[in-house]
Amino acid sequence: MAVTLEQFGLDRLQTAERLELLELLWDSIETGAYSPPEWHIHELERRRAEADANPAAGIPWEDFKVRWLDQP
Repeated sequence: MAVTLEQFGLDRLQTAERLELLELLWDSIETGAYSPPEWHIHELERRRAEADANPAAGIPWEDFKVRWLDQP
């Protein structure tokens, strides 16, 4: 059986609460307990190279979170 948001009441959480929960879950994963697929690593390397080549194209994560959470 697939797990659903409704089973845990997560469908009733606000966006900010879901993001906070997501961060808590991510932080709870032990280092080394998960190995991403090779293509994820290559994509991350590509995006980092792109960001290094044009740093003005993006915004800091904290600025993005503030903007995202301020949306209706």
